[in-house]
Amino acid sequence: MSIKLKAAVILLFIFASSAFADVNIMCSSFPVYDFARAVIGNSGHVRLLLRPGTEPHEFEPSAMDIKAINDYDVFIYTGKYLEHWAEKITRSINKEIVIIDASRNIELVNNDPHIWLDGINASSMLMNIYMGIIQADKLNADYYADNLREYLQKLAELDGEFMSLPKNKALVFAGEFSLGYFMRRYGLDYISAYDGENEPGARKLAQVIKYIRDNGIKYIFSDYEVSAITRGVADQTGTEILIFNTAHACGESDDYIEIMKQNLENLKLALND
Repeated sequence: MSIKLKAAVILLFIFASSAFADVNIMCSSFPVYDFARAVIGNSGHVRLLLRPGTEPHEFEPSAMDIKAINDYDVFIYTGKYLEHWAEKITRSINKEIVIIDASRNIELVNNDPHIWLDGINASSMLMNIYMGIIQADKLNADYYADNLREYLQKLAELDGEFMSLPKNKALVFAGEFSLGYFMRRYGLDYISAYDGENEPGARKLAQVIKYIRDNGIKYIFSDYEVSAITRGVADQTGTEILIFNTAHACGESDDYIEIMKQNLENLKLALND
């Protein structure tokens, strides 16, 4: 093999290796993990920092967590109002790591961090994640753009299905309530026993139970963890508990689109009854 041919082969190998080099991404919580996984495709590795069931706003990173993040190319977090600890981490890690705040340029309402439950916000988060990833790996920008378009199409279809839900009755939530963005986006009416994560008092519970009985409600909603209060309301009213999974404490084996599709089916059951 000639020297020129050898040089060409070496250059080709270097280019191929760099063009398909893995990008390693650490994500704070499930929604940004799943969005990053959709964009990166087969061109990198994505890890979820929080274990399944861990509440993002209650988590406190250890020195080992911070050390682990330093081994990654990209760190993505949802926003400071969900992960108050994330900005502290960004001041402690390697300056060469690309840091992505997925809530960038998204208008928050009352500092509510659950932005991914609104389809438009979810698309904006996906764009923020894409822009950060191509900052870390410009060579594969076209590949990431194709993945981005494919996932944005899935989000658009899902958004359209939620938009088409009937608006004929109020939904009753008897568990922790973090669906403000979702309800505003899709124009759905609701009654909630909880004020956010604050447990209802006896008077509020009595009002909710009266509403259920007066309006012949057959289904009440809870997040994936069903509280004793929610079970008590169901027992007193003879209602069935349906899950609306807010997808904030899921694990790496879960899938945002599939979770939201299941939420859609449960909403249809309650609204079409």
